Amino acid sequence: MIKLRLPTTKNEKRQTTSKFLIWLIAIGMSYVGFAQEINPLYQHSIGYKYTTLCQGVSFRMKIERSDLVEAFAGPIENDPNKRTTVLGVRYLHTFLQEKDFPINPYVFVGFGYAYSEIKHIGCKMKDPSDLFKLIGYSAGIGMELKVTGRVSLNAEAARMTLFNTNVKGPNLDGISLNFGINYSFGDME
Repeated sequence: MIKLRLPTTKNEKRQTTSKFLIWLIAIGMSYVGFAQEINPLYQHSIGYKYTTLCQGVSFRMKIERSDLVEAFAGPIENDPNKRTTVLGVRYLHTFLQEKDFPINPYVFVGFGYAYSEIKHIGCKMKDPSDLFKLIGYSAGIGMELKVTGRVSLNAEAARMTLFNTNVKGPNLDGISLNFGINYSFGDME
């Protein structure tokens, strides 16, 4: 039997060794990561949320180990020139950390409906405002800090875009900074 062997160089041997070491380190890190106890999420939470446009209540429900669905109703307007009420739903993916670490970062994407009364500043009309219905989306990042076993604080930065359903109406978009406090209840697993 004739054995065929391709010529190898020292560079090819080093690349193969490097790839093997990278895979070995990645597998070792994954094993250590999976072996750690993580911060589990509660089944439900209810909270207060302050956003750039409005304030309101939120309700979260766990759908998977690290995934949540959140509903938000914001009937209290923050800006007197853009009096906006928002109803929204979003999906959150939490990057669960070790049990002793109190912060869980997350990413989210959602969509919503807004009703806005936008005032025309500097207009001399008797009622210088227009009412608009808007639909849109948001996406962003956040961090949740556990204060106690069931109470947590969160801070978020989101890119928000609301499109006017009236073709000639204005759109609202920009960066929204959100803050909140949550109370969790239900089972953890």
